[in-house]
Amino acid sequence: MYPFWNSSFGKIIIGGCGAQLGLLLATAGVLMITMVCGLCAFASLLTLNLTQELAGQSASAPVAQVSFQPSPPNPEVQSLLAQIDALTGELDAVQAKGSTLPFLPPQAAGQPLAIAAQQPVVLYDGPGADFGQVGILPVGQRLTITGRSSDSTWWLVALPDGRFAWLSNQTATILNASTAIPVASVPSQLGQPAAVSGSAAVAATALPVGPIATPTPALPSGTPTPGAEASREFVEDTPAYQTIKWQLMIPPRSASFSPDGDQVALTEGIKLYTFRAAGSYPTIWLSDTDELRPLGGAVWSPDGQYLAFVTEIKPPQCNLCHSVGVVNLATGELFYLEGPDGLQTDAPRWTQDGRILVNVHPGEPADGTTYVYNVFGEGQPATGIYTLSASHDGQKWYPWLPGRVWQAGVSERPDSYYAN
Repeated sequence: MYPFWNSSFGKIIIGGCGAQLGLLLATAGVLMITMVCGLCAFASLLTLNLTQELAGQSASAPVAQVSFQPSPPNPEVQSLLAQIDALTGELDAVQAKGSTLPFLPPQAAGQPLAIAAQQPVVLYDGPGADFGQVGILPVGQRLTITGRSSDSTWWLVALPDGRFAWLSNQTATILNASTAIPVASVPSQLGQPAAVSGSAAVAATALPVGPIATPTPALPSGTPTPGAEASREFVEDTPAYQTIKWQLMIPPRSASFSPDGDQVALTEGIKLYTFRAAGSYPTIWLSDTDELRPLGGAVWSPDGQYLAFVTEIKPPQCNLCHSVGVVNLATGELFYLEGPDGLQTDAPRWTQDGRILVNVHPGEPADGTTYVYNVFGEGQPATGIYTLSASHDGQKWYPWLPGRVWQAGVSERPDSYYAN
């Protein structure tokens, strides 16, 4: 029997159903797409109308104005801010110079201070450059302000030894100063001009060249020092020395205790420092320049007021020449011992009565002559017998190793006083 779907009648029936079914599916698809598009258009229309209504309401509604009233300043906060500003200004001044200042206790933050931040500051005995000079305030040091001139261009400061001096507003950094500082009117604080013209001229007392001090200072307690067998501390074992040592670019060349063991003098051939043996920020007394540099051999005077050291004078001023410098630790004044006829000075060592023995020579130390100087820088050939203070090596210990008795002209070398 021939299959139905292969017959002519079957093909018509099946072919006709397929076409109808396809047409039905296509029509249903078109209707579905039309319905979806209609729903999307309706939703878009509703959204547009709602947006326009909300915009209209926002435009017509008044905008509330909000104002903020600052609260009154808190006095404690204002005081703290003022202290922070003062300390920030001091830190900026220090960083500009590149040196560190001694630590300022919090309770002293409000004190009026004068700081030598950029350069050494000249101190006068009156409010003006025409008054006599009484000292130098080294870079990094500070003094408390106790008074001012009527125009606040000069400030009266208290020195560590109880005296008073004046400094200019243009040479020092002034902190915490105000018109609350009294105008100085005490005659002894105002001083007298060093030179005044006319019939009212006052004769000024001539000051000696060099630092102000007695030629033979009194010996401190502990000098002469105990015998060589006494228990002593080595300067390189102190915590402060170890701290400073690791901060230096090159190893120290010279380090010595002060007579009371409280401070240490140190140089690495670039700067001359002093710092407390218990630890503190160092004070820089001399730095390397184009003309000279601190070489070493730093030794303290028996009273601890002066520090003698050796400097190298650089070419072209001199070729491998040495000179002995002396710094007054109370005033910051620094001067150099001049040899006769421009000869070099070398190998400083203090005597027990506060004088300095040096070797004056043209180039070779063995060809020199021993001179003795006072703290005014006045020297003469050494004669007779001298009781020596501790040598540089002896000052590396606290208490110092004892000195010795030395007689001029007995040894074959003029600088034989320099060693024990």
